[in-house]
Amino acid sequence: MNVSKSKKESVVARDILDQIEQGNFIRKAFEEGLALKKKYGEKKVFDFSLGNPILEPPLAFRQELQRLVNNPTPGMHGYMLNAGYPEVRTEIAEYMAEVTGLPFTMGEIIMSVGAGGGLNLALKALLNRGDEVIVFAPYFPEYLLYIASHSGVARVVPTDENFIPDFAALEKAINKRTKVILTNSPYNPT
Repeated sequence: MNVSKSKKESVVARDILDQIEQGNFIRKAFEEGLALKKKYGEKKVFDFSLGNPILEPPLAFRQELQRLVNNPTPGMHGYMLNAGYPEVRTEIAEYMAEVTGLPFTMGEIIMSVGAGGGLNLALKALLNRGDEVIVFAPYFPEYLLYIASHSGVARVVPTDENFIPDFAALEKAINKRTKVILTNSPYNPT
């Protein structure tokens, strides 16, 4: 899509065009990283723009995928429950209970396709028009787009030089419209 077209002439909503322009700098940083890797070499450039993995999936994973492709089971390409496969949610709950000592059950686990999908679903479920979401800076820039897409208002709260939230600023930011406090550590993908 050509976002350089005048917003007045565009058939696309101004809010969407603004969001595309705001999000473009992440893509530009990624593209710049690729160019710098070509110029200086892969090992001399650390690209923190998109959080792409640096490792390929393990051989065992690829072999299991191949086994599944070669031995399809009836229904394996159908829809699952919205919250995810119960057996997977149960295993995750058991792991979380073991690691944290808290009594997790599959009922507290909902699967999503990536963090962005999960955050969008949570915000859609929680926000009414004008509700506020507190976000600690630095933050993943798309958080602001997710919040706006679900009629929320982002309130950015600073952190200190070690990325520890400024609790006085947090307390000041909380009000009757605060619905969500979104934490990240401290910025995608670090």
